Amino acid sequence: MGEMRFLKLATLQQVYSEYLRLVNPLDRVEQISVLESLGFVSAEDIPARQDLPGFNKSLVDGYAVRAKDTTGASTSFPAVLHFAFEVKVGEEPKRPLGQNEAAWIATGAMLPIGADAVVMAEHTQRFGEYVEVMKPVAVGENVFKKDDDVKLGQLIVTKGVRIGPGHLQLMFQLGIQRLKVFRRVSVGVISTGDEIVEPFEQNKSIAQVRDSNSYTLECWLKSLGFRIERVGLCRDDEEMLFKMLKDSMKNHDAIVIVGGSSIGTRDFTESAMNRSGKPGVIFHGILMQPGKPTVLGLLDGKPVVGLPGNPVSFTVSARFVLLPILRKLEGEIDFLPKPVGMVKLARNVSSRQGREHFVRVRLFVRDAQVWAEPLESETAQVSNLAMADGVIRLPANIEGLYAGDFAEFYPLWSGW
Repeated sequence: MGEMRFLKLATLQQVYSEYLRLVNPLDRVEQISVLESLGFVSAEDIPARQDLPGFNKSLVDGYAVRAKDTTGASTSFPAVLHFAFEVKVGEEPKRPLGQNEAAWIATGAMLPIGADAVVMAEHTQRFGEYVEVMKPVAVGENVFKKDDDVKLGQLIVTKGVRIGPGHLQLMFQLGIQRLKVFRRVSVGVISTGDEIVEPFEQNKSIAQVRDSNSYTLECWLKSLGFRIERVGLCRDDEEMLFKMLKDSMKNHDAIVIVGGSSIGTRDFTESAMNRSGKPGVIFHGILMQPGKPTVLGLLDGKPVVGLPGNPVSFTVSARFVLLPILRKLEGEIDFLPKPVGMVKLARNVSSRQGREHFVRVRLFVRDAQVWAEPLESETAQVSNLAMADGVIRLPANIEGLYAGDFAEFYPLWSGW
């Protein structure tokens, strides 16, 4: 075997700025029910068609009043108001509230016309037809105004935003039934390697490896709503890979080749990709650890990603390279990975300068602080993929972090 080498190496930032610039969103739009829209990317701006909540509502149980009628009220000298009526949740008040009147109101109920504040129940006493108010309130106190949540015409969903549960809440509240979304991406997955066998193969030799990568990728991407097909297993044969690539490109928006991404005499990924479309391979190798032997190509406009065969490198590369590509393909405007927070390191972590380093960690809480315990970092250790809560990201320009330092934390499998 010749010397192992990587051509067209890129930093992760180059992948995000240069390669992803070449990836064009599919821009295929369909109209669907809001009930089916979770996880889709909106293909339109959606304005609110009404104010929300749409009426002035009480934030507490108490009495709706005119604020000026409570001026100077105290325990010693309460303001005495006439009890007018009761307002329950879901019903409209019987009539406007008059001067020196108070109406019992439940949390979430609609304020009567004329009322501009609510006195909390604990600051009142009722005696038959009268209500004593022992604390003054200001105009708007304990009141949620009719447009405090959403104003008529305000954008509640922006084109290019992925629909989450919070968006569903707004759309259901506002009575929106249908919306335009970008079609979900179709991904073809090709597994490669003479040593690879199906995961449930019982008669494998001791030197063969069960295919965990492509099946894990299929399950994970399906859980995120992508359309996935495991095309099949390709032996270390360039002609076979070339044919599978060409067939997959007819049926899918993006192709993933699992394994065969390092440079060796039996790895034909780059050659097969360059034969399958233009411009071919853009980068072969990314300055990240784990995940360096990742291949990025563009074949007649379709992204093709060669992921490493090592399960740990495969996982990190899928999370930080493949997923942003698929998200941009679906028209999402905010497609790059974001940390969910900063965690404090329980011990020192070393890194190799010149590469971004992703270290698997397990989280724990101590003294009201989230800490990260780094796990063994050898990429051959697949078991701690199951134990890890996620990874911390070390920039390429540092040699490591010390115990007590803060680091960016990313979940491995969430994706959004």
